[in-house]
Amino acid sequence: MKITLYMAISIDGFIAKSNGDSDWVSETDADLFEKSIHNAGCIILGHRTYKQYLHDLYPIEGVTNIVLASHPQNSEFKNVFFAQSPQEAIHIANSQGHTEALLIGGGRTNAAFLNENLIDAIILSVHPLILQDGIRLFEGNENMVPLEQTMMKEIGDGLVHLYYNVKK
Repeated sequence: MKITLYMAISIDGFIAKSNGDSDWVSETDADLFEKSIHNAGCIILGHRTYKQYLHDLYPIEGVTNIVLASHPQNSEFKNVFFAQSPQEAIHIANSQGHTEALLIGGGRTNAAFLNENLIDAIILSVHPLILQDGIRLFEGNENMVPLEQTMMKEIGDGLVHLYYNVKK
């Protein structure tokens, strides 16, 4: 199972405002993000992110949505599954026939996967703004993790995509 972290990020390292809002993400990036989600066919996200955007952004139709939550839950949607650990999320993705998944936040969920050495690649969509405060890319990361840059691409609107492989 290949896990790719895909995040919009401010130049000062935040993925959302303190309240979880990410209204600053450009339309250009949002369109590329949506295409990447449908190409992967499976997303993994945290419970707070899911709940905040339930019935607005999530669940995403046509893909498997796996929500990391600390307590077991049932879903009202047949394409939404709840997992209590990164390993369980990967097991669910495998059981649904996926060979890859996009990890799409939030910061604590990202750190949970990073701390378990489960992230294979990282795509950062760097936005040209400074938020000054908010949710960090990895909230609670415990380790230094070496990365290898594989590509950098300007995508418009002053945004840059940075592509990394996680050295294991």
